Amino acid sequence: MVRNEENYDQAVRLRERGFTLQEIAKVCDVSKSTISKWLKNNAISANVTKQNKRRAGQENAKRLRLINKTRGTQRTAHYLDLERSAATEFKHYKQDPLFVAGLMLYVGHGDVSEESTIRLSGTHIETHVIFLQFAQEYLGVENAKIRVQLVLYPTHTESACMKRWSKALKLPYTQFHRTQIIASTQAKPLHSGVGNTIIGSTGLKRKLVTWIDLLQKDLVK
Repeated sequence: MVRNEENYDQAVRLRERGFTLQEIAKVCDVSKSTISKWLKNNAISANVTKQNKRRAGQENAKRLRLINKTRGTQRTAHYLDLERSAATEFKHYKQDPLFVAGLMLYVGHGDVSEESTIRLSGTHIETHVIFLQFAQEYLGVENAKIRVQLVLYPTHTESACMKRWSKALKLPYTQFHRTQIIASTQAKPLHSGVGNTIIGSTGLKRKLVTWIDLLQKDLVK
């Protein structure tokens, strides 16, 4: 469209005051693309663009900090709710043999250092079978959420070990992480290797740890 000098002068003045192209377009009643063409070679406009981008970046950073803070508060509240729920559930479950067995297996073979991962390690497949029954029954873990990693010696036959673990745990090979081979000269294989049963969930880990703490307190009264 043909540039209206009055509109153009108004656009320049508004831009100098820090108005965005969209805001100027509304005031001048023209399209944003038209305002962009008018101010394309205007040095002041270019400087305002930089300032607006910097300001937008600062505002976005501030917004993200607020969002993260809110999410952090929400997560904290959620985990507290989980722990309270776990305490209530413990009263109902603590007489169940499978519940107690699962907790004690984790006390003996579980990792407590990772906040977001439940990880049970051991050479006895039966230990993992029992723990998975516990996880499914009391933590509500679905089979598809379970991962397994084997740690083997060079003298192991990987395919045979995976077949044995897969059959016992009733998990497909697709849920097995890449096998770790330990450099060793050990002549006799150690059972079927070391299995790591892995369940990724911060919430469930919190619940599991809460149950273990409550059980230990209950036992040492």
